[in-house]
Amino acid sequence: MPAEPSPRAAEPDREAARAHLAAAETAAAQGPAAAPRTVERVGVVGAGTMGSGIATAFLQAGFPVTVVEQAQEALDRGVARIRDIQDKAVAKGKAERAEADRRLAALTATTDRAGLAGCDLVVEAVFEDMAVKRDLLAELGGLVKAGAILASNTSYLDLDQLAAATGRPGDVVGLHFFSPAHIMRLLEVVRGEHTADDTLATALDLGRGLGKLPVVARVCDGFIGNRIYNAYRTQCEFMLEEGALPEQVDAALEEFGFAMGPFAVGDLSGLDIAWANRKRLAATRDPRERVPGVLDRLCERGRFGRKSGAGYYRYPDGSRRGEVDETVHEIIREVSAERGFSRREFAAEEIRRRALGAIVNEAGLVLADGIAERPSDIDVVLVHGYGFPADRGGPLYWAARHRADVEAGIAAAERATGFGFRRADLARLLS
Repeated sequence: MPAEPSPRAAEPDREAARAHLAAAETAAAQGPAAAPRTVERVGVVGAGTMGSGIATAFLQAGFPVTVVEQAQEALDRGVARIRDIQDKAVAKGKAERAEADRRLAALTATTDRAGLAGCDLVVEAVFEDMAVKRDLLAELGGLVKAGAILASNTSYLDLDQLAAATGRPGDVVGLHFFSPAHIMRLLEVVRGEHTADDTLATALDLGRGLGKLPVVARVCDGFIGNRIYNAYRTQCEFMLEEGALPEQVDAALEEFGFAMGPFAVGDLSGLDIAWANRKRLAATRDPRERVPGVLDRLCERGRFGRKSGAGYYRYPDGSRRGEVDETVHEIIREVSAERGFSRREFAAEEIRRRALGAIVNEAGLVLADGIAERPSDIDVVLVHGYGFPADRGGPLYWAARHRADVEAGIAAAERATGFGFRRADLARLLS
């Protein structure tokens, strides 16, 4: 059996890994030679947590921003979030009061979408639902001036379908911000089938201007990051059914260097998001495929993570730190029994090997499918958006130096998954 993947304290080439990552960040931001369009005013549709964060990112970069919401109450909450972010920046010494006030003065908030007509860029940040986003973009396509760019913040949905609804698909691009949008540096810039070169060039230029690390992705379910993360999370969920517990999986991967384990991350972001996405894909899924069941069972019982006070862990009295919950252990054992698994012990090295193997394998498929342009782009995405340890250089940089572990991990993932598992060409990927 291959040796255990290197524990965090034993990584031999951290400086080289970080140098690789720095070069990868520079390469990822390169785009087409086309001149970017002029963007002077930005619109954001949706004033929820994500929309408020996106608006803040543009305000902090010096853009006048118009935020639109359907209901006045929702709009007021969004404006309050934006003000609170600026007030906290002043309190922490990250901004002068005068600068914060200038940013807020550049904000226009309205319930009238006609206020977006003069914007050069409009970003939709509404509920992650195809019909909702498609209808909105169809309206924006006829409302916003010619030459303005229409961007979707979708994290999973088919950008080409959304673009077609606008009647001007060349002006459409995906801008997948990561939450909190005014802090997280990663920005997936999604190029659709008909996205014009100057639209893409503008998106990349804006990303750099916002202080982001823009990475170009093509269209697929989840783009680069969420597609790979879903494969990783799925194997971790399979291991729960087979004998592991959430705290064991999280501890093993945090020891490797992840900022948080997958189940702590799920509780933080909200389990209902993954649950909704899984249900969205159910109609097109082959019934022979293995689908994990613990997350669904938790959500069916109203355990959506930290926001509901319980998910994979429990959060008493609004605590930010999760506590191990025997109720979850009972649910996991129920699912294992229903699915015919004889639970067994998992060593930390086995957990790491299989989870990392899933990441590398899906990364290889993302490259083979043309979703990412280069292996180093995947390293940038996983480090800056998903907590992969920076001092390991990203999953593909790490994999090239731990090939035996990767091969063993992929083989284990394939055995566990069974029907439908697609194996990447590892020889080509790591050559």
